[in-house]
Amino acid sequence: MKHITTQLDDEFILFEKYSVTPGELFFLKMLLLSQEEDMQDMIYRYFNLPEESRGSIIEMLESLKNKGIILSTYKIPKKGDRFDPLSVPLSKNFQNSFFKASFDLGKDLYDHYPASNVVNGVEYKLKRVSKKFDSLEDAFRAYGKYIRWNKATHDHVIKLVEWGKANNYQFTTLDCFIVDNDWNNIEELSANSILTSSELKLL
Repeated sequence: MKHITTQLDDEFILFEKYSVTPGELFFLKMLLLSQEEDMQDMIYRYFNLPEESRGSIIEMLESLKNKGIILSTYKIPKKGDRFDPLSVPLSKNFQNSFFKASFDLGKDLYDHYPASNVVNGVEYKLKRVSKKFDSLEDAFRAYGKYIRWNKATHDHVIKLVEWGKANNYQFTTLDCFIVDNDWNNIEELSANSILTSSELKLL
């Protein structure tokens, strides 16, 4: 229940600051997720929902444009026209507010992640992200997208990281951990409550 409350608190901040409705916030999340190739099935499902369940796309576009979340330069398509979610320009202020929560989740993961690991007497630094990302900020934002900005999922990932640290899991570098969603491997191992040398994941 605490996890749900925390996530709702984050959403209420956006509701209050930008006067968006719950349906509009979900729509904005879909616009942001549309930039990710592995989220296309979810985007397809959303836009194929009945309008009475999803809400009118045109009405939400008009509302968000009036609220300054969608840039004034955007030309809203007419009913029956093709809609491209990738073409909708969102204001920098909104994106910064939205991704701040994502950044905070990534920073929390960074703080809990093991600093190094020793394999065959050689120490490997684990909090590196340079092979997959241009900066820590990029890594934090990517992590937020992978967990769909869900605070409850993040808290579970942190618990898995702590379990892995306590059970000698051989962590990869942080960037690989994020891109590979490596918490799923720890989840499987922790579910079995057994971690032997043959099960350790090599760097």
